[in-house]
Amino acid sequence: MDTKNERRTRRNIVVFAVMVTCLAALAGIIEQLTISPDAEPGSAGLGQGLWIIAPLAVMLLLRFFGGDGWSGAGLRPNFKGNGFWWMVSILIFPVTITVTLVLGGLFNRLSLNVDMLRGVSAGTFLTMLISMLVKNVFEEFAWRGYLAPKMYSLNINIWLSHSIVGLIWGVWHLPFVFVFWTYLTPDMLWYFVPLLLIGCISHSVVYGEIRLATDSAIPAWIMHTIGNTFGSVLLMNGIVQFHSGQELFLSPGTEGIISIIMMFAIGYWLHKRRVKAV
Repeated sequence: MDTKNERRTRRNIVVFAVMVTCLAALAGIIEQLTISPDAEPGSAGLGQGLWIIAPLAVMLLLRFFGGDGWSGAGLRPNFKGNGFWWMVSILIFPVTITVTLVLGGLFNRLSLNVDMLRGVSAGTFLTMLISMLVKNVFEEFAWRGYLAPKMYSLNINIWLSHSIVGLIWGVWHLPFVFVFWTYLTPDMLWYFVPLLLIGCISHSVVYGEIRLATDSAIPAWIMHTIGNTFGSVLLMNGIVQFHSGQELFLSPGTEGIISIIMMFAIGYWLHKRRVKAV
């Protein structure tokens, strides 16, 4: 990369990070102003809509007006020669969620409602899958379709690159932690926020290594959608109920301690495999 392109890339990374963070903060304020205090936990207001579209909107502005163009957007699936990486993208969340729940069950840290499980229809699962496919277009084609490849193009230390992407991604989540993590209380923030940021970094290693190996953002889109779908169906329908105080250990999301450890381990393994194949 020549000096001019490198300067533009660094500038646009900073612009992306600042704009997305500011829009997320604004969205959080709007959410508080537009949602009823009596609304059910998890209810969405106007702010949540702004929050979810902000990364993709900023990405489009930079691609059209910031001089980036569409190079490195990763819009092709690139199936050929990437069967292993696609398999990982599809299976990683079903496997890690299953391992986490099995561990929780073995140590009596969660309850499984079999009746609720039987009551989940194919239509329920399909509806959740479709909604997550749409939602993750706005998320993954900004983070793994824009920010991650921009960071990697600078050729700095790969672990630092993964960490920067994960940190910005994690900060973007912060205005809506009380919407998505309904068990959260204000006195938990001092350890929840660091866990969330570390978790976003651990997940970014996995997403990033797959992005680098496939040169495509689509596996990340599919991977994120599968993880959101399984996690949401299990938790939102009351199929899995964590015992009090166990959420931060067993949650299948970015804030779960077991999930964080597994993702770092898997990310390291994927990194070694990718580098060895080069």
